[in-house]
Amino acid sequence: MKKKYILTIFILFIYSYINSQVIVVPTGLITASIVPEHGFLPGRKFKFYPTINTYNLAGKGFRIELLDERNVLKLKKVGCSEIEFTNTSEFSTPSAIEKVKEYIDTLFTKSGAIIDSLALDTLVIELEGLDVRLIGTGYARVHGLCQMRTRYKGISRTYCIDITDADENSPISSNSLVTRLTATRIMASVSIREIIEQIIADLQVKNKTFGCL
Repeated sequence: MKKKYILTIFILFIYSYINSQVIVVPTGLITASIVPEHGFLPGRKFKFYPTINTYNLAGKGFRIELLDERNVLKLKKVGCSEIEFTNTSEFSTPSAIEKVKEYIDTLFTKSGAIIDSLALDTLVIELEGLDVRLIGTGYARVHGLCQMRTRYKGISRTYCIDITDADENSPISSNSLVTRLTATRIMASVSIREIIEQIIADLQVKNKTFGCL
């Protein structure tokens, strides 16, 4: 009975792996094979924020390959900000790539895309940098810092964001009654959302140009 139970769990794990939509390609960082419900955020479930604008990729199929290049590049900061990384937050862990994977899956699907490992069009997304910083004493500003690079149809582009709790697209403000830890988690999440939304917006334009939508 015990062996049968273990075999069932193994089969379900393999099935889940085969049917995962965004393909994580290990590079400089080895990703965790199993992430618990709260992932790398102990005590609080990671929140995925919707895109600010509405997009329609009209059922376009993408094979998405996600690479974690942070440990290869070892960036000190993202290209659009002078704030340096400390890489001391929970987002510096290898498990962060799993949350980026889930984010891509969630926002692409809600934007009308079909993520299919057998699709002809391959979109490569490389996570190059991810950090969150509290800047200032007393009246601190929370910065979500993220950088990704894409390769699609022979075109490469780097996306970068330094978003703070004072920005229009932030779900919280500097006056929100949240702990510093919660604020940093929120702004890190929002920085990922901002990059993925930029990618989706560009894909909508590109695929119209290529006559795919």
